[in-house]
Amino acid sequence: MNVKTIFVVWCSFSPRAETLASELGGQVSFQYETRLKGRWLTPLRFLVQGWKTWQLLERERPEIVLVQSPPIFAPLIVAAWCELRSKKSLSRLRIPYVIDCHTGTFYDPKWRWALYLLRLIAKGAAVTLVTSKSALDIFLSWKAKCILLVDGLPALKSASGRIGSEGEARVAVISTFADVEPIVEVFAAARLLPGVTFFVTGDQGRASARLLAQKPENVILTGFLRGGSYTALLKNVHGLVILTNEPNDLSCAAYEAVAVAKPAVVSDYPENKQWFTRGFIYVSNTPEAIASGVKKMLNEQAALIPEVIALRSELVARRQPSFKEFAALLQSRQRV
Repeated sequence: MNVKTIFVVWCSFSPRAETLASELGGQVSFQYETRLKGRWLTPLRFLVQGWKTWQLLERERPEIVLVQSPPIFAPLIVAAWCELRSKKSLSRLRIPYVIDCHTGTFYDPKWRWALYLLRLIAKGAAVTLVTSKSALDIFLSWKAKCILLVDGLPALKSASGRIGSEGEARVAVISTFADVEPIVEVFAAARLLPGVTFFVTGDQGRASARLLAQKPENVILTGFLRGGSYTALLKNVHGLVILTNEPNDLSCAAYEAVAVAKPAVVSDYPENKQWFTRGFIYVSNTPEAIASGVKKMLNEQAALIPEVIALRSELVARRQPSFKEFAALLQSRQRV
C-alpha cells in the first residue's frame, strides 16, 4: 500500500502484527513499559503507554492506524486520535483505524468486561479483524464491519546458535506460561518419555515455584527467545508442541511450525482442525495423550514433513481472499 501505516501494539512482541504490517508496507510500534511491569503498576503503565501512543501518532501522522486488542485502552486511544485528527484535517480524508482482536479480547476474564467499549469503537472502525469463527459471529451480531483474517506465514529471522540440538529426540514446547497452557500436563508427559528432550520456551518468572518444582530432568527451560535464537530452536528440534485450554485460540506458533516445515502436536479443537489440516497431530490435554502424540510425531517424521510443506501453500491460498478484501477496504476508506 502507498499510504503511511502504523500498527500499534501494547506488548513487547507480536509475530502477527509484524507479519501484517510487513504485508501492508507499514511499521509496528511496540508500546510496552517494561519498567512498569507488575500488577500494582499496571494502571500507571497503561497511562504512560497511552501518552506515548498519542505522542507517536502526533509525530508520525499516519494515514492508517492498526491497533491490537487487548488491552482495550490501546484501541480507545487510537480511535480518539483518529477522530480528532480527522476533524482537524484541512483535506476531506478521514484517518481510518483497524482493530485487530486477539482471542483474549473475547475469552480472557480480564477483558470480557470491555466488550461493550469494544462494540462502541468497532462501529467507527474501518474494519475489525478476528481470527476465529466464534469471534466473527459476535461482530456480525453487533452489525459491525468485520473480516476473519488468520495469521500470515511469518518471515522468521535467520537461525543463530545451537539451542534445541541437545538430545537424540527433541521437541520444542511453545509456551508463555499463561494460565490457559497445560504445562503441568506437559511436564507429566515428559516423564512418560524419558528419552525425549523437551525444550519449553517462555519466561519462567511467570510460573509458580510449585509448577517449576514438578519439572522433570528431560525438560529444559529456554527462557523467552526472540529473533535468531528462537528460529534456531524451531529448526533444531524434530517437532513442536503447541497446547492450550482455550478452544478458540489459534497460536502464532502453529504458523511458525508451518513456516519452518516442522510437524506439531496441537490441542484437539475445531479451530485448529479447520486450518491445520496436514502434518499436525491432535491430542487432548492429558499427559498420556500428549506423550502419545509426541511419540507419533517423532516416529512419523518422514511422512509428516512433506504434509506440512503442502499445508504451507494451502494456508496461503485460503487466506489470500480475506487479505485482498482487507487491503481493498483500507484503500477505499482512506479515500473517503
